[in-house]
Amino acid sequence: MFIKEADLFHGVGVQTVGEIAMESTEKTYGSGEAVFNEGDPADAFYVLVEGAVEISIGEKGAINFMVGRPGEVFGWAALVDPYVRTGAARCTAETRVLRVPKDGMERVMRRHPEEGLRIMRHLTSILAQRLRFAYQAASAEATLMAAANPPSYG
Repeated sequence: MFIKEADLFHGVGVQTVGEIAMESTEKTYGSGEAVFNEGDPADAFYVLVEGAVEISIGEKGAINFMVGRPGEVFGWAALVDPYVRTGAARCTAETRVLRVPKDGMERVMRRHPEEGLRIMRHLTSILAQRLRFAYQAASAEATLMAAANPPSYG
């Protein structure tokens, strides 16, 4: 049961993880294939089994990051209102994922509210980490742009 290795489910009980696994399906994508696009309804999230997925957010992929470690979760918009994709996910290699439907996840979390809270705390931690990454990338880009275009005083 690969799903128990997912960051999102660290420390979650075996029974709860098993119920989530029963709600999930494995899916394979080819290199270059889209998992989802920005603006799509977010009806599921994904756990990477193997492969690599590039996530791009914003116009012309203003922010990009790679999901490449087995157990990484992406497509988390399925867990937060308004349940709409804020970015696009495209495979950069042959990729296998576990697709966890929003409705199934919500059913399991209602049956196990303490475990659901633990999962949402993990989700918050994952999002905070990705936000820090985005801030660092934006800061580095701003520094490079400033160095390439120094102000002129004259």
